[in-house]
Amino acid sequence: SREWAKALKCIGLLFNKLRKHGINLDLLNLGGGFPISYRKDVLEIEVLASSIQEYIAQYFSDRLPTIMFEPGRYIIAEAGLLRSEVVLVSTKSYGAKRRWIYLDVGTYGGLAETMNEAIQYPLRTLRDGSEKGPVIIAGPSCDGADVLYRNAGYELPLTLKAGDFVDILCTGAYTASYASIDFNGFAPLQEYYL
Repeated sequence: SREWAKALKCIGLLFNKLRKHGINLDLLNLGGGFPISYRKDVLEIEVLASSIQEYIAQYFSDRLPTIMFEPGRYIIAEAGLLRSEVVLVSTKSYGAKRRWIYLDVGTYGGLAETMNEAIQYPLRTLRDGSEKGPVIIAGPSCDGADVLYRNAGYELPLTLKAGDFVDILCTGAYTASYASIDFNGFAPLQEYYL
């Protein structure tokens, strides 16, 4: 909410200054960026909207612009589920504390936003409820950047094995459009609409 306050204060000053010079802007596009609850709770949209309304009233003197938003991800993210299959469960060295879970989809198969662990999608397996352990999750390619989550603290069932499904939740925004076509010989994502 503080970031919105800073941005709207700057924009309000700009709008008001331009108005003094005879330039009347009447549209403000605030874009998107509304928070989605992936693995952590986020500020409720109603609370954020209330704060934005207060900041606009505070920083835009007596002439409020028409406000426009682009809430694409906020609207559609939870509508997507990417079903992946475990292709390998591996331990890289004797005594390693974390298993490597290789999926049949990775960074180049639609999960580009996992780069630097920026978006941490919730995961679900049919083995949920059984004992879990820490994992590193990687995609199927030989590219070193195809590691989805190394430091995000994911834990998956210890009984997870090749052939099991891992559902990657909240993937309704951008995943299919980010999927590379035949990167390293892997087919692009198949899409199904219900």
